[in-house]
Amino acid sequence: MEKEIVTAMDKKKKTTAILAGVLIVALIAAGCWSFSSKAEDNKDFIVQGNVKKTEIDLNSKLAGNIGEILVKEGDEVKAGDVIIKISSEAVEAKLQQAEAAKAAAQAVAQKAQNGARSQEIAQAKAAFDYAQKTYNRMKTLLDQEAISQAAFDQVEAQYIAAKETYNMAVEGARSEDVAAADSQVAQANGAIAEVNSYLEDSQIKAPADGTITAVNVEQGELISTGMPLATLTTQDEPWIEVNVKETDLNKVQKGQKVKVTFPAYPDKEWTGTVTVVNKKPDFATKRATNENGDFDVLSYGVKISISGMNQELYSGMTAMVDFGRIEGK
Repeated sequence: MEKEIVTAMDKKKKTTAILAGVLIVALIAAGCWSFSSKAEDNKDFIVQGNVKKTEIDLNSKLAGNIGEILVKEGDEVKAGDVIIKISSEAVEAKLQQAEAAKAAAQAVAQKAQNGARSQEIAQAKAAFDYAQKTYNRMKTLLDQEAISQAAFDQVEAQYIAAKETYNMAVEGARSEDVAAADSQVAQANGAIAEVNSYLEDSQIKAPADGTITAVNVEQGELISTGMPLATLTTQDEPWIEVNVKETDLNKVQKGQKVKVTFPAYPDKEWTGTVTVVNKKPDFATKRATNENGDFDVLSYGVKISISGMNQELYSGMTAMVDFGRIEGK
């Protein structure tokens, strides 16, 4: 009997010990979860982005063949430097035609302004005097019915024409004729200016100081209008661009100070400033799911300027942007 009582007490002690152990494990697990939850709620909001630089594609306004390439990738250039030349023989021929047309138009305009020469006036006067004498003589014969009306009409027409020619020689060109001649000169000047613009476009020049980061053509290659011939990366300050999900936009604001690090320089850290939060979304980063509800999560571009950058940055380099600690609720 005593043995049975002792056995029952031992079982009760074991059960109590097991329950106590389970309780202790549960309390420890709860504490760890609470600590982990707080740590999770208080972690920094870090987003991966990339270095961006201003890149300009140098396109052609003309179709033709590449005449000469004056740079190679990696060359430093100044604004106005000629990068590529397009063959311009056809354009130069058009320039010669336009200049010849201008010279002809100027000659006509000069003649209209100067009027007839003295020799031309004298010649017109002689022809008019002869026509007038003939007219007077023929009119007398008509009055005497010695000639027909048709013969007199022919002489009268010649007399009127000679008189008009003489008057025009004396008076010079009419104002509208002078204006018309001047307009021809202006039109020729416009044609020359147009051809000169084509010649200017045949030389592809750097629009700003920078580095040639791509050359897309070969000498002699046939190109079309609008074709990108080369790429220029300017010397403007680089910036960081990241994409932030719309569900995280409450953690980002314009003017906010951030920490920026680069895997290329692992032991260094720089301060950045949020300069732009795009109003237009870039793309959907997550499609509608049970986790985020019946909507697509969109991404918005955020630009960050960097202060005190003393290391070389290349377009596309990876950057890590720390927007600061997210406090738990």
